Amino acid sequence: MRARFLLAVVTIAVIYVVAMPATVVSQQGWYPLPVVSAPLVQELGNWAVVEHDQKANDKLEFKRVVSGEEMEHPRLGIKYHFIIDALDGNGNDGKYEAVLAEQVWVDRRILISFNPAR
Repeated sequence: MRARFLLAVVTIAVIYVVAMPATVVSQQGWYPLPVVSAPLVQELGNWAVVEHDQKANDKLEFKRVVSGEEMEHPRLGIKYHFIIDALDGNGNDGKYEAVLAEQVWVDRRILISFNPAR
């Protein structure tokens, strides 16, 4: 009875590992965001543009996050790396790279970097 139970558990575990899709992880530990269009991702992207504008006075207008990655950080919480589509002050479309962190336990966001995407 115990052997059958153990065999069933092992079989289920093997099926789970074989059947689940492989998650691509970069060498730096970033995981691709499963749904870039998610409201939280878009909200964070907009926040990054507004935060950057307050510091740099670039007058960018957020359009959308077009791609992103995330990683857990022991002190910063969840770090995000986004490519953001935005309009500059002249109305020209551009891509920007933003790295930010969200510390949900203290309701705080930190803009780490914001630059034109290469």
